[in-house]
Amino acid sequence: MEYRAILFDTRSIQRYIYSGNRLKTNIGASYLVKHVFTDIVIPKLEEKLGEGSVDVDSWGKEPDMDFLAVPGHCAVVYCGGGKLLLVVSFEENGVEECRMLIRDISTELLVACPGLHIGAAFTAVHPNQPDEFQKEIDSVYSLSKQMQNRVLPAVNVPYPGLTMNCAVSGETASYYDAGREVQTDGEARFYSQEIYVKAKYAEKANAELKKQFADIIGDYRFPFQFDELGQRATENYIAVVHIDGNNMGTKFRNCKSQTEYRRMSEDINTKTVGCFGKLLEKIVNEYESYQDFLTLKDNILPIRPLILGGDDVTFICPAKLAVRFAKYFMELMADSASVPGIKSEAAKVIDSCGGIGIFKTSYPFFRGYQLSEQLCDAAKVRMRSEEAAEGSSWLDFAILHGEQAPTLEQIRAQEYAGARGSMHFGPYQVGHSDGKLPKSHRFDIENLLDCVAQFHSGKCMAKNKIKEMRSVLQHGEFEAVSFADQLRHQNQHVPKVKNWEVYEQEENSYWSGGRTPYVDAIEMMDFIPKGE
Repeated sequence: MEYRAILFDTRSIQRYIYSGNRLKTNIGASYLVKHVFTDIVIPKLEEKLGEGSVDVDSWGKEPDMDFLAVPGHCAVVYCGGGKLLLVVSFEENGVEECRMLIRDISTELLVACPGLHIGAAFTAVHPNQPDEFQKEIDSVYSLSKQMQNRVLPAVNVPYPGLTMNCAVSGETASYYDAGREVQTDGEARFYSQEIYVKAKYAEKANAELKKQFADIIGDYRFPFQFDELGQRATENYIAVVHIDGNNMGTKFRNCKSQTEYRRMSEDINTKTVGCFGKLLEKIVNEYESYQDFLTLKDNILPIRPLILGGDDVTFICPAKLAVRFAKYFMELMADSASVPGIKSEAAKVIDSCGGIGIFKTSYPFFRGYQLSEQLCDAAKVRMRSEEAAEGSSWLDFAILHGEQAPTLEQIRAQEYAGARGSMHFGPYQVGHSDGKLPKSHRFDIENLLDCVAQFHSGKCMAKNKIKEMRSVLQHGEFEAVSFADQLRHQNQHVPKVKNWEVYEQEENSYWSGGRTPYVDAIEMMDFIPKGE
């Protein structure tokens, strides 16, 4: 008896999900990515290998070698995180059979979810020899990684004699949407097959999400369109929040077997979904208070998760709620008691980093997501620096106003480089305990919120002076000293924020160490409600 491990992995997930400015298609794409293996690949395997030939569950507990002793049987070793790992038994050399199996599944995927990149790799394994098996599984993961840079499959049917381009994706508009799956109002139109399939699955995605959190949200429902998030016409900004667990690769590498790997993965998923449920509970309890600065209708929640599972979370919400939601969720993830019943120690406390990209609804959505991902990466850089304590969580944000440079580094260089240093103060630390304090509390998110609240109150500075300060900080020391003199003569002052005393000192005139915290606070006044 011979055994082959086959690894399917989903590639270019972000581009597949976030391409196009239709929330409905983003929702459907996210659902497809999450369910492509369970709903499409595994049923196809059973059809190809025979009924009862695929063992989906037992390897999550212990390897079932008796089941694999039958030629043509297949065990699901791991399914999650965009990957599906299988072990298939063959009576003889299974190289050609593996290739045929991958070919048939690839053909099915081209029809069922056009545009989605799925890669595959396989190798011989010895599942009855645990130490050898683990090395062989590592090798198939490495092979899959190598193939990502060598094989670029065509996953859309190109130019089938039609010349009209899809208004959403730019691909050939080969599907006539007579049932108005993509756009419910107006005349029926032509779209690409990829956009149609994504839109078709959006209803399933919302139904699944509604069922998953039914006990929490009750009669509330998730939005289908960006303009249902509640932002007002004069404040038409939304936010993409991307949060990612810290050092998760190290945690998984410490697993001594695929069974342990799978168990920890399931616990991490339970932690993430449980924390998001706690966030939804908070939103339901606060729902009426949001009407002070949002226009919410028909019990629609001001949040929509697009990726929810593992340690990776992405959701959209009105810009005015982004910091509140991200901060609360990250604090829950780092709290060992927030979700009961988790056995894996590595999953009980998950420190994380997050990025908040704020932009107008009309802005290209994929670029908005890319910005949030770059901000999350910037937060991770701070997390690894000497300024951060071990096991800390960090959050960064950026605001896009119209057309700007495509990368975060360019935006910061063009928009936030002052004569005296960087006018962006973040990333900010989210949550801490007395047992693991950073060297300085200057970067605590509470400092930023306190400063914004004092600006909002108008007790320290007049509104016209706050706007003027943004311009002053961009210039040199002379302008800052002159501005400080004006404030003193008018009996005004910058907010008194704990841990920011060094920036208030007259000799520093709002700067220290090439940084100033006040520009962030001034810009976030529009995106942090009064009283936050």
